[in-house]
Amino acid sequence: MKLAAIAVTSMLGLAQAGAAQDGFYYGVGLGLTHSSTVSSVVPSFEGTATDVSLALTAGYRFASADNLSYGIEGNLDFLGGRTMSDSSFDACAGISPSWCEVNTVFRLRGTLTSQLASGSLMTVSLGGVLVQGVSENGPGNNLDTTGNGLSLGLGWEQQGGAMPMRIDVNYDAIRNDDQPAYDRELDMFGLRVSYMF
Repeated sequence: MKLAAIAVTSMLGLAQAGAAQDGFYYGVGLGLTHSSTVSSVVPSFEGTATDVSLALTAGYRFASADNLSYGIEGNLDFLGGRTMSDSSFDACAGISPSWCEVNTVFRLRGTLTSQLASGSLMTVSLGGVLVQGVSENGPGNNLDTTGNGLSLGLGWEQQGGAMPMRIDVNYDAIRNDDQPAYDRELDMFGLRVSYMF
């Protein structure tokens, strides 16, 4: 509910004059992601990691008669697979059945874009996320895991020049995965800087 309220507030804040250009777009850049994981089995253990990624973006904006442009966008992040840990222990060391590492993130979201008075673009996005990584499923039983959840993003894109630059802030909440023996949660906050084409 809180995420929905943030998304609605962000969308209302985008009500500026102008409209973003319609059509396909794509980008390539770098990302920085902070991940945290906890399991209800051992709630005192919260593993965290900060990792870099190759960040790819592709999307389509539909023409709109109003001040806003709607679209669909996909993000693909290839992370370094850094192991999460708390102050004493690494994840996947038999401490808690939590996520150990995240290797790949795929987001598919609807977008709402407005062209600001300066000519730059502001985009808010809401949709789903899939992550691939490793989770602990009992001591010494670390398994490849795919999880899914909700994804929220806010982006600003500088227009003009040879290659427009875009900065995105993302929040991903993963509450389900394909290893059902244990409940676990994964939250990811990310910053992506991309050149757009």
